[in-house]
Amino acid sequence: MRAQDAATILARGHAYIDTLASPSMQGRGPVAGGDSIAADYIAAQFARIGIHPVKETYFEPFEFRVNTFPDSIKVALDGVRLRPGIDLLVDPASGSSRGTFDLVHLTREDLLTPERRAMTMGVVTGRAIALDLPPTRDRDTLGLYESWLKDLAYSGPVLRRSNGKLTWSVAQDALPNAVLEVRDSVWNDTARTVTLDVRNALLVHHARNVLGRVKGRNSRKVIVLTAHYDHLGRMGPDVLFPGANDNASGVSMLLNLAEHFRAHPARYDLIFIAFAGEEAGLLGSEWCAVDRPFDLASIRLLINMDLMGTGDDGIMVVNAKDQHEVYDQLVAINETTHRLAAVKARGPACNSDHCPFVKRGVPGIFIYTLGGITAYHDVYDRPETLPLTDYADLYFTLVDLIDAIK
Repeated sequence: MRAQDAATILARGHAYIDTLASPSMQGRGPVAGGDSIAADYIAAQFARIGIHPVKETYFEPFEFRVNTFPDSIKVALDGVRLRPGIDLLVDPASGSSRGTFDLVHLTREDLLTPERRAMTMGVVTGRAIALDLPPTRDRDTLGLYESWLKDLAYSGPVLRRSNGKLTWSVAQDALPNAVLEVRDSVWNDTARTVTLDVRNALLVHHARNVLGRVKGRNSRKVIVLTAHYDHLGRMGPDVLFPGANDNASGVSMLLNLAEHFRAHPARYDLIFIAFAGEEAGLLGSEWCAVDRPFDLASIRLLINMDLMGTGDDGIMVVNAKDQHEVYDQLVAINETTHRLAAVKARGPACNSDHCPFVKRGVPGIFIYTLGGITAYHDVYDRPETLPLTDYADLYFTLVDLIDAIK
């Protein structure tokens, strides 16, 4: 590997990420057409590189419901304004609430038994609830907390105290009142009122996967390279989630690999897919696996790429235990090149866009980088702070892997 080759790959990667995570892409979500802008950009890059559509066009359309927040979010505790995206997040499944509400402060003890819950529900109607629950990682307890929150949201707006970093996501349904997560450092245990201006809008959103194909030396089988391009978009017009690591970094790797294999054909045809709808629940990849724009039985291997922007602690290979031969190849490549800090193995997990295909018998792995920055699903996942620590090394490792597959 020549130093100038790595520099070119890294510069190209930065350029793709800077564009995909720029404000002009609107966070690549459903608000303001951000994911549609990104889809057009990716298709234009496919055309520039010389990748052909899999079918008549590069696009595979589908639709899904999504809860959005089109207006500015305004929240004040006892008249003190909180900053959306920094001090608070609107729950993805939040409904609308406007006005000034008296606050009722609740703890775990107020909800723990059916008798206490019945008493509590009798006093919260028409008021807002400040919910302060102890931190936990227990799945059953977290599920119980969510059920309490949803029940309370039918009585009035709910503010819950955050026990960690503020992390946003996407919901396809909405609760009847506003639900907010407030950062621990600005939580007020004695606040008497909350003033809210939160409006949601449930939409049927039209999205598009972007697919292209590069001919290899043998078209008997295909290798499929995937990365989701959608992100969280905007929480109102004032809060942008750029999504540099998640997953502008994966799309940039997808495009970098497309550039290479267009110029240097692999053994098999390569299909490149940029998925929409991942953040709403792997919807784009599920649609593709059902719609089948190409024969799933022809897939020799699917490699899904997400969170490609760090690498201080190496990479994780999901589904490595089922695809042990591929994993062993990756390990052998790294033992020869010493490019990556580690190549770690994980069992099956339905945590990204490989899953709908693996469930249908397609051999597939999911690779993501480890270590480095912790920005994820928040306003801090920006291009200027994404280190791309082992980006070029991972690129060359993936090239070697694809060239080695027989």
